[in-house]
Amino acid sequence: MSQVSIIITAHNYGKFLPQALDSALAQNHDDIEVVVVNDGSSDDTEEVLKAYEGREGLKIVTLDGVGLAEASNRGIEESSGRYIVRLDADDWFDENLVTVLANFLDKHPNVGMVFCDYYTVDIHGEIIDGVRRNKVNDEVKLLDRPCLAAGAMYRRRCWETIGGYKGAMGYQEDYDFWIKFIEKFTVRNVSLPLMYYRQHGKSMSRAWNRRMDARRQIKEKFVKENRDRFSQKILAVIPGRGDLLNDQKVPMLKLGKQTLLERSIQKLNNIDLIERTIVSTDDPQIAAHAEEAGAEIPFLRSKAFNNPSVAFETVVEDLLTRLADDESYEPDIIMLLHPHSPFIDSAHIIEAIDTMLLYDCDSVIGVVEDLTYHWRAGTTGLTSVGYQKRVVRQEKDVVFKEAGGLYVFKVKPFLLKKDMLGKRIGHIELAPYEAVRIQSRFEYWLAERMAEDKAEWQTF
Repeated sequence: MSQVSIIITAHNYGKFLPQALDSALAQNHDDIEVVVVNDGSSDDTEEVLKAYEGREGLKIVTLDGVGLAEASNRGIEESSGRYIVRLDADDWFDENLVTVLANFLDKHPNVGMVFCDYYTVDIHGEIIDGVRRNKVNDEVKLLDRPCLAAGAMYRRRCWETIGGYKGAMGYQEDYDFWIKFIEKFTVRNVSLPLMYYRQHGKSMSRAWNRRMDARRQIKEKFVKENRDRFSQKILAVIPGRGDLLNDQKVPMLKLGKQTLLERSIQKLNNIDLIERTIVSTDDPQIAAHAEEAGAEIPFLRSKAFNNPSVAFETVVEDLLTRLADDESYEPDIIMLLHPHSPFIDSAHIIEAIDTMLLYDCDSVIGVVEDLTYHWRAGTTGLTSVGYQKRVVRQEKDVVFKEAGGLYVFKVKPFLLKKDMLGKRIGHIELAPYEAVRIQSRFEYWLAERMAEDKAEWQTF
C-alpha cells in the first residue's frame, strides 16, 4: 500500500494538465502514487495523458463526465494510499507538499486532515499573491471558512467514514465534505505555501449564484440530518422606523407592487422555521400596514426608542421584556430583518439560521467581501490600507463589509451580556447586489431599476 495517493481530476484542462502531473510525479517523497481521472474531456487531455502512460506510480482512469464529486470518489477508490490529497488539473503542487503534510499526519495521529497556505496564480502561472490561512485552534476556532479542497491531505479512513464526496447541483462538493469532516474529525494546518491555485475565467469558484445556491442546499441538508431545526423558538423582528425618504416613510416605499415592509413580512411568513413575525414600531400607520400584510403588532413601542442614538439592543431588550411580561413568551433565537434591504430573500434567512445551528454561533450576520482600496491620511498624504497591496495576503487581513439587513442571534447570551453579536460570530456571504440598502434617493432609484429586471442583475 502506498502511503500517499495524489488524485488529479481533469475535465478539459489539457493545456494545464502537464504542469499538474509533473508537480505530482516530482514530489520529494518516496512512497506516492498518482491517479489521474479524465472525466469526459473533449479537448486534448487524452493525448496529453498518452505521453505519460507507463510512468511508474501513475494510474489513469477514464470516465464519461460524471462530475467532480464522483470523479474524485472514483479516483480514490482506484487508489491505495493511507493518505489522500486532491489536485485539480489546472493547479500544481510545490515539490515538498506531500512530505510536509504526510509527516504532519504521521506525527499527529489524532488529526484527520492537514492543509497548507497557497499562492494564487493567473492563467499564465504568474503569482498574483500568497494566501496565509489562520492557524486552526490558535488564531481561529470557528471553522466556518473551509480550506481549499486541493492541497488538503486526509486519512483514507476519514473519507470512508464520511462516505466520500457529494455535491449539490454539481457544485460545492468540497464544502459538503468539509462540514461533515469537522463534525467528526480534527483538522490542522501548516503555515507554508505549498500549492499554486490558478485563477481564470473558467474556474468553478467564479460561478457565484450557483455556488451559493449549492452551499445553501448543503447546509440545509446537513442541519436537517444532524441538528434539531425545530427545537428552537425563532422570533422574527422587523424594525419599522418612520424615517422619511422621497416624502414617504421608508417601510412604506414601494418596489413594484409591494412596499418594503410587505416584502419583508412575506419573506418571513414563508419560512416554517420562524414561529412569529413581529414588527417593532412606534408609528400607527406602519403598524396598521404591517397587520394587513400578516405580521403581529403586540404593542407600539415607546417613541423614545425612535431616536437614532438609541442602541437597537435597547429596543430588543424592551421588546423581549414586554413579551415575557405580557404573554410569558420567551424565544430562543431572534431573526432581525430590516426592510431597507429588499434583496435579502428567504433563502438568505434560512441560510443564516442553518449557519447558526451548524456552527453553534452566538450570532450570524450578512456580509460582503470588501475588495475596494481604502486609504487613510498619513504624514506624507494618503497611504493604502488593506491586504490588496501586500505580497502575502493573510486571511486575517481579509475585510468583510456588514450588509446591515440581516442578523440572527441567540437570546440568552444577548440578555446576559446585552450584546447582540456575542463572541462566536458566523456569517453568510452576499453578492454586492444582494446587499443594496435603501438609505438615499439614489439607492431607492437603483433598487427600483433592479426590481424591474431581476433576471438581468442576477447575472452580474
